[in-house]
Amino acid sequence: MSATMAGLVVDDLRAGYGRAEVLHGASLRVASGELVGVAGPNGVGKTTLLRAISGTITRGGGDVAFDSAPLPADPAAVAARGVTHVPEGRRLFPNLTVEENLRVGALGGRVRDYPTSRADVLALLPGLEPLLERRAGVLSGGQQQLVAVARGLVARPRLLLLDELSLGLSPRAVREVSEATVASCRDLGTGVLWVDQNVGLLARLCDRVMLLRSGAVEELPPGAEADLGALYF
Repeated sequence: MSATMAGLVVDDLRAGYGRAEVLHGASLRVASGELVGVAGPNGVGKTTLLRAISGTITRGGGDVAFDSAPLPADPAAVAARGVTHVPEGRRLFPNLTVEENLRVGALGGRVRDYPTSRADVLALLPGLEPLLERRAGVLSGGQQQLVAVARGLVARPRLLLLDELSLGLSPRAVREVSEATVASCRDLGTGVLWVDQNVGLLARLCDRVMLLRSGAVEELPPGAEADLGALYF
């Protein structure tokens, strides 16, 4: 496969559920430290794309490499390589405190010094510190999303797979959480592959934006986000 560049390389990826193939040969690149958005409406396979990369579903074909070496379709091995998946719906442990959720996030990554990693993330996301002793299940949607991102970052990933950051949040929460997330990733040098149906948000904050439709990924022309109907249908 072509894996000469550092970062993530996905070539001709096929994946789905049972006999229903959702991705029909998706290909993309995310350079080290780059923020890349993949836009598309509900149901086109954005979540499937991230699940296939992270190994949480079986790949039906194609190649995935990270830092010039094949990335196995195994979630634990993917996390150990420095790729962290922040799934759609946040998936926090509602009865655990924010502090405990952060500790869980560090378990599967490359963290050797959790106190330092925790301190770095809290410095980048200062709104989290007052929430540390609160149960995750009682937080607002925006607060929960921030915890989910922090849980991913505390693992010290080199690449963050970010699924629908804006889902279910108010416009204000979307702005605050997304800007804090992007600023944190840039500060840490963490690359991001961010899938979202909010193409305007991706265009504003990412280095590049691509479009997922008909099971494949294509480059989004500059300014094309203005015509969502033409893009999506």
